[in-house]
Amino acid sequence: MSGCPTNPKGIVALLLRISFGLSLLFVGLTHYMTMGAFKGMTMDGLGALEPLGALWAYILPALMIVGGALLTIGMYTEVAVWASGVALGSIPIGMLLKPVVGGVPLPNVMPAVINAFIWIIVLVLVVKTSCCCSEE
Repeated sequence: MSGCPTNPKGIVALLLRISFGLSLLFVGLTHYMTMGAFKGMTMDGLGALEPLGALWAYILPALMIVGGALLTIGMYTEVAVWASGVALGSIPIGMLLKPVVGGVPLPNVMPAVINAFIWIIVLVLVVKTSCCCSEE
C-alpha cells in the first residue's frame, strides 16, 4: 500500500474521494436501471422542452458514471470533475426550469435543488482535498 496516505488529512481525503465517487457511480447506474421512471421524472414539467429532458435523461447518468468512476480511481481528474460537475450542476438548473416553463410549483422542486447543491458542495470538498495542483 505504498500509494496510500499516512497522515490523517490524506486518509480522510482519500476516503471522501472514493466514497463520493462510488456514490455518484451508483446513482448513475441506478438511473439507468430505472430508466422509465427516471426519464419520466426528468421530462415531467418541462412543457415544450420535454424532448430535451428525455435526451438529458440518457446523458446525465453517463456523466455520473464516468465522473464517479474516474474520481474513485483517481485518474483523469479534469475529466472526472467536468463530468461530475456538469451532471450535478444540471440538476438544479433543470429543476428550477420546471416552474418557469412548465408551471410546476417552486416548493415541489426545491428539495431536489437543495439535494443537488449538497452534492455539489461535497464535490468541491473532494476536489479541494484531493487535488494538489501547482496552478493555484
